[in-house]
Amino acid sequence: MFRPSRLAYVVAGVLLWTGSAYSAEKVAISMSTGVNQVPTIVAKAKGYFKEEGIEIDLKPVSRGGVAIEALAGGSVQFAESSHTAFFSAVSKGLPLHGVGIVSRGYFGRLIAANKHAGLKTLEDFKGMRVGTQVGTGMHMIIQMLLEKKGLKGEDLGISNVRVRDMPAAMVSGDTFDAVIGWDPGMERIVQAGHGKEILSTGDFMKLAGITYPFILSTTEENLNANAGAVQGVVNAYAKAHKFIRENPDGALKVYFEHLKTTGSKLDEATARQMMFDVERFGGVAVTDADWQDLPATANYLVKAGRIKTPLELDKIIHREFGEKAEAAVK
Repeated sequence: MFRPSRLAYVVAGVLLWTGSAYSAEKVAISMSTGVNQVPTIVAKAKGYFKEEGIEIDLKPVSRGGVAIEALAGGSVQFAESSHTAFFSAVSKGLPLHGVGIVSRGYFGRLIAANKHAGLKTLEDFKGMRVGTQVGTGMHMIIQMLLEKKGLKGEDLGISNVRVRDMPAAMVSGDTFDAVIGWDPGMERIVQAGHGKEILSTGDFMKLAGITYPFILSTTEENLNANAGAVQGVVNAYAKAHKFIRENPDGALKVYFEHLKTTGSKLDEATARQMMFDVERFGGVAVTDADWQDLPATANYLVKAGRIKTPLELDKIIHREFGEKAEAAVK
């Protein structure tokens, strides 16, 4: 019995998508809040989705795991999430596929209480009390880094605290010796004079050897049935990445205007810091550095018992969409 190959589905989808007579494809994307969503916001604001024949509907959610739940439930066609959330979902049997990189970059910063402002390394905090939001992707990278250095969470006195509560917790300087969290909370601690940055996001990335990619994922059904639309969405992201790199001030303006519509009180200087503290917008294609990070993280999740079996990454992450999109914007 003849069974069409995946390539046949892709070709058929592209032919349908690029035909002269079609109406705009309606696509919904569920995205977590934060600086990782900037390419999506830019792509919509600059009309890149429309250029690809896509009528886009953005659905912000609190975190990547919720975005994936919406994708699995069928209310959206794409989701943005950290690679850890994507791996966890696939390991549970959800037929999801990664088709591009939304953005990159770890987001944790280590802020020490002022009395420890002279410390330099993560190891310097051994025997102290360090607060972080346990169970997040940020926390997982901390665990990976500690293992790399031959340390454990208890060596640092890791204690669970929500990032939103960290600025208040650091006021006295006695609750925690340091906290590891993301902006704008960490920047607010520093600006208020209640702590000093010891390790930046870039420092963490170098120490852990990671790119920390955020994955654009879709369902296997959508990938097979609408490959042309999938390519169009990825193309829009590639255009947004290019715009951000070539027009950082313009991209910041787009993001800051978006923040105003959400009621955010984030100031422009902090928004700039969050966007450009590390290289987050280097393109939608999976790079060689990403391809080192992805299996290393997946293997750690297995070792740590967070997922049960190893993942076949070459079957769930499709590099061809991002590579084609990047080739088109050069």
